[in-house]
Parts: sequence; C-alpha cells; structure tokens
Amino acid sequence: MAMEYFQVNLPKTFLPFINHASGDSLDAKVKLSLAIGMFIEKQVTLARAAELAEQPLADFIELLKSKSIPWMEYTDEHLEDDLQSVREVLLSEDDSI
Repeated sequence: MAMEYFQVNLPKTFLPFINHASGDSLDAKVKLSLAIGMFIEKQVTLARAAELAEQPLADFIELLKSKSIPWMEYTDEHLEDDLQSVREVLLSEDDSI
C-alpha cells in the first residue's frame, strides 16, 4: 500500500528548533518530533510512535532515554503486583525453613 502524504506550511521561526532535533533531513526531524509529542500525549503507543518516526523500537527508546522522557509507565497497579510477588516469595522462603 502506497503511503499518502500531506503538506504543512510552518513559519520559519520553527526552523531553529527543528534543526536541533535528531534526524538526517528536515522531514525526518519533523516526523520524529511529532512522534515523540504524540507518544508523550498518549495519543499513540510506544511501538506506534517508533513506527511513525521510522525508527527501530530500540533506537526510539534510546532516543527517549537520552531526552529524559519516560518510555515506560509504572502504575500503582504494577507496584501492587510486584509487592504481592515479593510477599509470596518471602512466605515461601519462610515455609521452606
């Protein structure tokens, strides 16, 4: 399936900021910036953001890390699951003594 494109006109005042973004071309820099923004705003998943940025997932994660952007969410539910697992391990160790 052929990729469809659209054109955007931006004021040149954006150019200095876009030029500081990662990427080899202006198009790549804009794609990456938009993908990061959409990921941060939770409009797309991590995998989809990497795909939109045309980056391998591992490279996209490394880029987010280099910009101190959290790439993984650790929720209260994750914490409770981990604490429950620790409790179970500790109880099983007590039973084996």
